[in-house]
Amino acid sequence: MVHNKRLNVRKFHLGGTPKKVLYHSESRLLIVMRTELNNDTCSSDICCVDPLSGSVLSSFKLELGETGKSMELVRVGHEQVLVVGTSLSSGPAIMPSGEAESTKGRLIVLCIEHMQNSDCGSMTFCSKAGSSSQRTSPFREIVGYATEQLSSSSLCSSPDDASCDGIKLEETETWQLRLAYSTTWPGMVLAICPYLDRYFLASAGNAFYVCGFPNDNPQRVRRFAVGRTRFMIMLLTAHFTRIAVGDCRDGILFYSYHEDARKLEQIYCDPSQRLVADCVLMDVDTAVVSDRKGSIAVLSCSDRLEDNASPECNLTPNCAYHMGEIAVSIRKGSFIYKLPADDALGDCLASFESSQTTIIASTLLGSIVIFIPISSEEYELLEAVQARLAIHPLTAPLLGNDHSEFRSRENPVGVPKILDGDMLSQFLELTSTQQEAVLSFTLGSFDTIKASSKLPPSSPIPVNQVVQLLERVHYALN
Repeated sequence: MVHNKRLNVRKFHLGGTPKKVLYHSESRLLIVMRTELNNDTCSSDICCVDPLSGSVLSSFKLELGETGKSMELVRVGHEQVLVVGTSLSSGPAIMPSGEAESTKGRLIVLCIEHMQNSDCGSMTFCSKAGSSSQRTSPFREIVGYATEQLSSSSLCSSPDDASCDGIKLEETETWQLRLAYSTTWPGMVLAICPYLDRYFLASAGNAFYVCGFPNDNPQRVRRFAVGRTRFMIMLLTAHFTRIAVGDCRDGILFYSYHEDARKLEQIYCDPSQRLVADCVLMDVDTAVVSDRKGSIAVLSCSDRLEDNASPECNLTPNCAYHMGEIAVSIRKGSFIYKLPADDALGDCLASFESSQTTIIASTLLGSIVIFIPISSEEYELLEAVQARLAIHPLTAPLLGNDHSEFRSRENPVGVPKILDGDMLSQFLELTSTQQEAVLSFTLGSFDTIKASSKLPPSSPIPVNQVVQLLERVHYALN
């Protein structure tokens, strides 16, 4: 989206199919889970990759016929370990009814150990990265552009310069994956999630567990509590004490973990059936979830206290949007709502406080979709503009499709629709005369815009106000 910035990109051929990639800040290495390897001894492994050269420094091979499904970095004391979930079965994981098949999986804990070469060629083990933890991460400013440290002109004046950061990593130090713990579970381990800095969540079939490391020992894993759903669990995510569980039929379920009693309690459930693709918790009360039918929705808790709630309490759908593409990854981002002229009117602190949380979704087809929050007044204004753009001959869909019907597919009746930025951005491409013609266009009925809007179809819409609002959003995103 930023066209005037340079982004250094490198392409590495690692072999197989990379299924998941993590960045280990202590070693400054990429941890890659690979499947479909052409190897006689294994078809899936976990490898450490140097992000500067693309070389595979070490690898942990899974058993023959075993497939990696999930992995996360989990903190144990002052260090991090890699928790891996696998499948030991070759058949399908889910029945046609949505229930979990009778399969087996493995939970693996790998320690990421540092081995440093001495001058005489011997190897010494280190429990921590030492000085490498103080080095600059090559991904410290990966959003927008890369720093000059990654450019070819700033790496090294000589290939033999050992003081250059990031050059010949494998000749000065080595990182190794060591098996610390392994156990077989009754189900494929499809989801793993850190929880409260001292636990982690892991699923197997239609069950998920709150696990921890007694005495910060990575060679021991203890299950403190178990929760069960009706259908196969696809993902786990957490925000502070709130746990969100997504399965393949009942959608998103909210849980709380009671440490004293070591019990999991279901608090809220999804009002709609959905095959969850991904989910992120914006806070303890709000979840953004995407499904395998191409829709995304924002769900939140009611104001009732958890002590008086029951598992029958439904989450409230705040808004929804049908993209037509499956959002396979959803993340939180930040959005500063200002123009360059605003810098002269306020200080940096004011602009920092004006930043808002946004939702960034990447789709299966390679699209990146950004959702930003707006006020209710701005929503009502742009909703009326979108209703006119959707039917005006200058901006209506070329094939004559019903824009409102398409964006509300798979969404419950009465749930507010998220506004379509692509449709609204057309307004800035029109001339002043065309903009006035669109805003003065008479709508056929009040049903074209939702009944709760405070702007009736006949009320005049100020052109300048619409242009200023859209320009602020357009400038911040571009």
